[in-house]
Amino acid sequence: MSPGEWVVWVLLPVGVAVEVISVVGVLVMPTVYDRLHFLGPASGLGPLLIAGAVVARESLDHQGIEALVVAGFLLVYGAVLTHATARAARIRDRGEWLVRPGEAVRGP
Repeated sequence: MSPGEWVVWVLLPVGVAVEVISVVGVLVMPTVYDRLHFLGPASGLGPLLIAGAVVARESLDHQGIEALVVAGFLLVYGAVLTHATARAARIRDRGEWLVRPGEAVRGP
């Protein structure tokens, strides 16, 4: 087995495991704010590991470049989508986005 195949055999299962754990976390968590924490690995780490496996197998051919583009898109816009979802949930729960008196966390 070549070193490239070993990289695929390591990166792909780890990437899939990250995605599965993230899905289970989203299903198990009680509130929308808790669920949002599991979107980070699902939109950042998992796709990068899977794209790395595709690049290790296909090199920078069409499939490799496309995998990197998709992983980069998910990495950038996953954070934007998480923030927009948190903002919409807060507006739904509290009626506005602004911090009310007494909600701000104060440092020592």
